[in-house]
Amino acid sequence: MIRMTLIVGGLWFSLVGGRASAAQLPLTPWESLATDEVGEANRSGDDLLELMKREFTDKGKRVFRDAHPRGIGCVAATFTVDPNLPAIYRTGVFTEPGKKYDAIIRFSSSLGPVGDHTPDARGMAIKIFGVGGTKLLDDQPNAVTHDFLQIDGRTFPAKDTHDFAGIARIKLNPLSIFGFLRESPITHALELKAVLDLSSGNPDNGKGLPEMQFFSMVPYLLKGKNINTPVKFSSRPCSAVGHTPLDGGESELRNDLQQRLNKGDLCFEFLYQFYRDGAGYEVENGMSDWGGDPNLFTKFATIVIPKQTFLTDEKLNYCDNLSFQPWHAIAEHQPLGNINRARKIIYEKISKSRHASNNDTSKYLEPTSISAFNALTNPTYSVWDAVTVPESN
Repeated sequence: MIRMTLIVGGLWFSLVGGRASAAQLPLTPWESLATDEVGEANRSGDDLLELMKREFTDKGKRVFRDAHPRGIGCVAATFTVDPNLPAIYRTGVFTEPGKKYDAIIRFSSSLGPVGDHTPDARGMAIKIFGVGGTKLLDDQPNAVTHDFLQIDGRTFPAKDTHDFAGIARIKLNPLSIFGFLRESPITHALELKAVLDLSSGNPDNGKGLPEMQFFSMVPYLLKGKNINTPVKFSSRPCSAVGHTPLDGGESELRNDLQQRLNKGDLCFEFLYQFYRDGAGYEVENGMSDWGGDPNLFTKFATIVIPKQTFLTDEKLNYCDNLSFQPWHAIAEHQPLGNINRARKIIYEKISKSRHASNNDTSKYLEPTSISAFNALTNPTYSVWDAVTVPESN
């Protein structure tokens, strides 16, 4: 039971975010508002704040972020639009074939202050710079960044916000699992199994991050002059990546990633998977699996992580203060479905509370370029190598 509640809390923290009511945004033809969806999301936000207070308040430690609290590290990268991208797909971030964006990528785990050697879901959040257009976040409409969030699992572990709110509530009150299972025995049992499959049963456990494929899990929009369709996105290695045994320590993923970057560059393809009518694909069901066949994915961009040192106190601290969330996006790539709409509602409540608790609200400014990250050249790595939550400054 303890293991399950830890997993639930971590995954929910990693999959929520926003401010405006979901009802304020027009639904696309593929969406439908669930009963009491906004109320459910707001109650979930309150539950998460209660969990944060319970775990961190008055303990002399930093409050971990709401999204994937265990930060493995951030790396500088480039995100280059495929020079041969067909004209029909040239919209939003992908308008100009061959365009190269600077980017920061944050790798993470969904559980709290536990080691890399703990079986878990892993995240790959991409923040690209130099993206024009009004952002869908109310409090950052003029930001010049765009976020793509991914986890190493194809589907979300619950069909909708209501069910995942019930799963998250198990962490707050473990006995609520009995009521949750009574409500819908088969569906909810499958959802609890999906949570475990994504974390403790994840087939990527024991692999290095450059060996993994990451997925958006839930749908987004790809909208332009000649296209308007739901999509899912993914990042996978550009070519086969050799496996190197991890060291078994609590920072094994960090260490493996740094060792690989000491030797040379790393590469991922950024791909889209298109919605197909009549194929059983669903937008409002987070557990809807659109399939993992490589032929179902179309390459849109190439991500290169150049040789670098990212394991320093300065860079890990900077990384911890960055914010990544799906609604930090332009309209051409609008998040879809009730899971994403819940993330929008909860974002401001959780994120601002965390920064206020850590007395670092001045650091909660969206960066305008990668320059500040690249300027952090002090090689000291002595505080942030620990897995435990660093003490507040």
